[in-house]
Amino acid sequence: MSLQHASHLSDHRQHKGLALAAIFLLVNSTALNATDFFYSGYLKSYALWQDTIDIEQAPSNLSSQFQSQNAMRLMGSAYTETSGNVEVHYELQPVYYSEPQITNSSGISSTLSLGSNRYRYKDLDVKLKDDSDYIIVWQNLDRFNYQYGNEYGDTTIGRQVISFGSARFINPTDIFIPFTISTLNQEYRVGIDAIRYQADLGDFALLDTGLIIGENAESENSALFLRGKNSVEGNDIEGMFIKLDNAWLIGGGVERALGDYGFWFETAYMHLGNNSADSYWRSSIGTDYAVDDNVIVMLEYHYNGAGSNDPSNYVELLSAEPYQKAGIFLLGQHYLIPAISWIATPLVSVNANGFFNLSDQSVFINLSSEVSWSDNLYSDFGTYISYGDNLEYDALTQRPQFGSEFGAYPLSLYASLRYYF
Repeated sequence: MSLQHASHLSDHRQHKGLALAAIFLLVNSTALNATDFFYSGYLKSYALWQDTIDIEQAPSNLSSQFQSQNAMRLMGSAYTETSGNVEVHYELQPVYYSEPQITNSSGISSTLSLGSNRYRYKDLDVKLKDDSDYIIVWQNLDRFNYQYGNEYGDTTIGRQVISFGSARFINPTDIFIPFTISTLNQEYRVGIDAIRYQADLGDFALLDTGLIIGENAESENSALFLRGKNSVEGNDIEGMFIKLDNAWLIGGGVERALGDYGFWFETAYMHLGNNSADSYWRSSIGTDYAVDDNVIVMLEYHYNGAGSNDPSNYVELLSAEPYQKAGIFLLGQHYLIPAISWIATPLVSVNANGFFNLSDQSVFINLSSEVSWSDNLYSDFGTYISYGDNLEYDALTQRPQFGSEFGAYPLSLYASLRYYF
């Protein structure tokens, strides 16, 4: 969960046809039955400045840059009591970059949340318009699903959001395209293609199972999952199993109150192929405490067994399977994550959190505030501050190497305006 913002709420012709099919399905759902149709959306604009990324002993550094990130999200759903519900979300993101993107291809300071083909059977072209190095229009058909429920459970078919875990910041069991810590717009999780069935087995018990259908329905991009949840004597317990092409994950977690404190623990073991040496554990344990009605403090420790204590291994990790397919983005092994949330007034909130890499002594700090101007209009102001050893230039490979994880992140300042309709 991000303290940055709480949640409110083939070929080119083939891709174009997919979008038209989504609209056609919504319209005809309303025509065939007595239907309730709902629509909503938002307009967002982020102004982002990022400082120079220093690369020691390099011929040149990555220069500072300004970005204007804009987003329009349209959301529609059609519901009938007999036929179920159809949901469609589509988002356009026109982005202006002050520097050509070829100079920022490392992705270290990426703050955009974009659709990914990894866990989508077919998709639109991510770039709708790319006529220059400075202006790119990104698009994302982020939801396109049919939902049907009866006394036995709820079935969802199509593009939907699937996320797991009880930890607040880093979820070891959540491997399907989680947000990175520098993503600005974290309101809607990226949708993936799946067939999912959820059944209530009691007042607090849930069975959740599904098939995720990745790019071209190839086994290396697809997955199966089975998950169960129950509440036992104040303990919210979750257990799950995920089967990937050449790997499997087993994990779970518990969440409960300990006196005036909240407590959570989540862990997962990922087994890769036939070599147990490549397998790893990830775990998160944490607590929160309400100081008063307006202030909440949190502390979480995260262990990342897929990471390394040696920054010289970080570049190699980025191309490893856990980072390509299993939703891992942190490069070290041991992290301490303190956070505080303060409701300064009914209309103003302030949040801060820090990711301390205990392995290489680097830190990433996010400070942000939100102002509510009306029921529909909000603004955000924030900064990303990092500390650690800078990137270093390797003359042998002629590419940058990490001196530390967060030392590679630039100082960033941002402001946003958000309107909901």
